[in-house]
Amino acid sequence: MNKQLLLTILGIAAIAWALVFNAKVTAQQIVTVDPGDAWLNASEGYQEKVTWRIASRGGAASPRGVFVNLDNNEELAVVDQILEFSGDSGQLTEIVQISPVQARSWHQKGVRRVGYRRVFAGPSGSLSNHILFDLDSSGRLAQVKASPPSQTVSGKSRQMMMAWNLDSDLGNISATSTSGQFLVGDTVIYEVAEAVTAQAGKPLRETVELPPGLVRSLLAQGINEVRYTRTFVDEKDTRRSASVEVQLTE
Repeated sequence: MNKQLLLTILGIAAIAWALVFNAKVTAQQIVTVDPGDAWLNASEGYQEKVTWRIASRGGAASPRGVFVNLDNNEELAVVDQILEFSGDSGQLTEIVQISPVQARSWHQKGVRRVGYRRVFAGPSGSLSNHILFDLDSSGRLAQVKASPPSQTVSGKSRQMMMAWNLDSDLGNISATSTSGQFLVGDTVIYEVAEAVTAQAGKPLRETVELPPGLVRSLLAQGINEVRYTRTFVDEKDTRRSASVEVQLTE
């Protein structure tokens, strides 16, 4: 083997070693968090144990966790708790908490995506990761109100108009009602088999007409008051109902 060929082989080997070495160093610099995104119950808040897995030669430490608005990187709150490890890797846990009051306060200020972030720094440098909370998708249907809450329907004018007003505990939720029922006590006397979908903060208007002869038939039985009810269900299967008290006249 001539000298030039030997130098070429040694050069290729050196480059290959450098690439492998750099890949190992790079592999040593990583941080993951479990869960990476989390669902926040706006009524109950969030309180869960999370796990940080870090690889960083020589160890690393994070002096605090920070809740940030991911849309503009603004700090929202700070958790003064140190997480640290020595050696080349570590698995660290902590309890992350968000109160319902805190979540609503952030949402009212226009915050929609919150990150809980930690920066780990050590001899090999610094690296970070975060848990994502989507506030808009964290709310539930809180209540439903009918407006007006009472009406009068006669045998001649069998039509009534109302609006359903939905409120959420957080975010712009929507909910669906598959049908409306006219009830006497717990007995359904007439059903409106029409599904409607409403959004929180946006009144849903509905017009209902009773069938001919029903009002007179009820009055003849001594029934002069019924209730029109709808039950709305959101995507998380939260159910809320509201009713209109209906006075019957000739």
